[in-house]
Amino acid sequence: MDRYTKAFVVAALVYFLLAAVLGAWMGSAMPAGWVRFAHVHFNLLGFMSMMIYGVGYFILPRFNGRTLHWPSWVPLHFYVANIGLIGMVATAPERPSTGFVLFAGLSVVSVAMFVINLGATMLIAPAEEAEEEEAEAPARPQVPSPPQVDIHPDMRVGEILTRWPQTVEVFVANGFASLGNPEHREQVKQIPITLRMACQRHNVEIEPMVAKLAAAAVGAPQPAVAGMSAGGPARKGGLSRGEPIGGENILGDILAVYPETVKVFKKYYGEGCFSCPGQATESVRQSAMMHNVSEKQIVADLNRAAGF
Repeated sequence: MDRYTKAFVVAALVYFLLAAVLGAWMGSAMPAGWVRFAHVHFNLLGFMSMMIYGVGYFILPRFNGRTLHWPSWVPLHFYVANIGLIGMVATAPERPSTGFVLFAGLSVVSVAMFVINLGATMLIAPAEEAEEEEAEAPARPQVPSPPQVDIHPDMRVGEILTRWPQTVEVFVANGFASLGNPEHREQVKQIPITLRMACQRHNVEIEPMVAKLAAAAVGAPQPAVAGMSAGGPARKGGLSRGEPIGGENILGDILAVYPETVKVFKKYYGEGCFSCPGQATESVRQSAMMHNVSEKQIVADLNRAAGF
């Protein structure tokens, strides 16, 4: 989460606490009329709305595989929403009044900003990305399908590691960090846990994992898209070993092709990056925006880790 999406969540929790205190006051005494107004609006426009704002800004763009349409609106929205709510509560004892109407208007504007920004993000396709796809599609190289190997969801993890030791890099890059330890790896080889069970436990999608392991087992670059047909084209943002990393590349592709970049993602995004479903669709550019990180800096660090 970036600074302001996180600030919305924190503000929501603060308002929730204030609403609870006011609710207790209302239940134990006969407070002034504005207390009931404050209790209701701290719950509605404070806790509920701001929690929705913070989570909505963070989750919905990445679930649609896009960046927020107007990211510069988010800080402005945060201040408008909070000023409007606090102003309404402060002027509630005097309502109807000009001040109350103005602060109520700010609250309506804050709701409109959220609706318009997220609506545009989900409904309006980014023109630049569409143009780039058209321009680059003919020039995109064909990615050959790797030879088939006998890796399937019900195979034991230990058997995979024993038959194809090189697959350990794929496991580590996809959230199985403990397998980087040789002692733990030997222990796992003795445990009858299947790949399906292990992926469920680590919240990893099984089909992309099987594809990556199969590619690593034959020493081929891992496919950028799970379920890609044999000889099919790579998607926009695809990556092969030997190619430099760019802002348009997908996080999961980078980790699959360059497992050594794990330390860079840990530095910027923490451990949660390796179990996040957005890894399969989110580009470096999108993740940098979401986490309030410099795209230029993280791309430079990723290329440095990959040996460029």
